[in-house]
Amino acid sequence: MSDNSEFMNFFELPLKNWDLFSSMTLRQGRIVLMSDLTPAIDFFNSSDVGIGARNVQQATAELNIPPAEQERLSRIMRLRSYDVYTLRAALAGHLNADEIDRMALPPGERKLLEKYTRDYTRALFRLIFEDKTIEVTDRHSMKELLQQTSEEMVRNNVLALAQKFQIKPEQLVDYIASIGDMLLAISFYRRTYEHARRDIESFLTQIRKVGEDKILKYRHVGIQRRVVFIYRLGQITLQVLDRYFESINRIGEIWETLTPEKFRALHDEMEQQYPKIGRILCIWQVKMQAWRGRFCDKEGRPKDSTMDQQATFFSDRIYPKFETIQDDLHTVKDLNQVFFGMEPEGGNDLGLGEGEGGAAS
Repeated sequence: MSDNSEFMNFFELPLKNWDLFSSMTLRQGRIVLMSDLTPAIDFFNSSDVGIGARNVQQATAELNIPPAEQERLSRIMRLRSYDVYTLRAALAGHLNADEIDRMALPPGERKLLEKYTRDYTRALFRLIFEDKTIEVTDRHSMKELLQQTSEEMVRNNVLALAQKFQIKPEQLVDYIASIGDMLLAISFYRRTYEHARRDIESFLTQIRKVGEDKILKYRHVGIQRRVVFIYRLGQITLQVLDRYFESINRIGEIWETLTPEKFRALHDEMEQQYPKIGRILCIWQVKMQAWRGRFCDKEGRPKDSTMDQQATFFSDRIYPKFETIQDDLHTVKDLNQVFFGMEPEGGNDLGLGEGEGGAAS
């Protein structure tokens, strides 16, 4: 990633970030997704020197982890993105409300997301408070603002909205706050993507050279097909995410023509979509990190390597399991599709046939 913030590395979870486990040894470790998308727990000694990786069974046996924490660890290890919002969603039923609230981005990070959520809150608060200057940056603040106000106008507006959307007023507050929380997650992914987009393009340029080498195709059977497949996945990823985040610019417009059906669809679609965005970004991070670790120095400058070495590494470490990204890419729907009836240019067919990402020949 171009940004050094640990919160933007979705493939790595330093367990010290969150108070999830009682074992101090476990809390000093970190969970990482390897280049083949297999999770592992890396352990370190007091001098921060690696002392080996463990799976769930090994870790629970060696550290005598309590059953409730074992389930928590198992759920985390099954994830394919370790960003904070994916963790909050996955652990919602395994942590109390206070623990979930503590699992959040630092205030400074959240502040950077305000520009993305501004249109949503302004449009909503214009309806409720008749004032578009009010802004909030998290679910707790939004819920508190909606619940604690004593203005007659606001109470009447909330009741009117609840009646319009055929939902109880107290449920409306939770619903709106929940949507705001998910929008904050999407905004975080958007900011991460803005940093990652250039990295993805650079990575695609590098692997394309491997696929275009005329000598390699004789030494590495199937290399051209594999490179073309991953390169096409990259193009589709940029197309899908560009379109998705661009559609979020219209989030404020939905309040103007929202029906009861679309009101429910808004929540359901956002709830389904935002974890997919996290997984898509994470898989690209994992693969690019593996490539960069092998062929670039700490400053990102290319290290000496041969095209044969790059082709071998691509086939062994980059290509495997990359096809798992397809399901998410195929099912991401932007707001233009869901609420404004606009089909994406070229339709929903992304041009990747089933099985193209199968085992290398």
